[in-house]
Amino acid sequence: MGAKFVSVLITSGNRRIWSSADCVSGAGSNVIVMASGKPAVLRVSWDRRTSSPGCSGTGHLVRPGEYQVSALAGPLHSRTVNFVLGAKGVAGP
Repeated sequence: MGAKFVSVLITSGNRRIWSSADCVSGAGSNVIVMASGKPAVLRVSWDRRTSSPGCSGTGHLVRPGEYQVSALAGPLHSRTVNFVLGAKGVAGP
C-alpha cells in the first residue's frame, strides 16, 4: 500500500477538494502483508488545503463544513464516509 497504489479523496458534493495522489513523492509504496478479516492501515495527513493533479497551483484553505472521504485503489473504491471539518484549532466533543 502507499500513495502510488492507494489514494484518499476528499470531496464536497461533486466538487473534488483534495487527493493524497496529487503530490506524491518518492517510490510511493509500502509493503504490507494482509490477513483475512484484519484491517490494513494507511496513514495520511492533510493540511486542510485543496490540491490538484500534478501538484499544480497553490492550494486554498478549506472552510469548515461537511465533506466526504473515500479510498481508491485502481478500479476499487471504498464506501464514501461523511465527516465534519470544524474550525481550525477548535476541539470537538
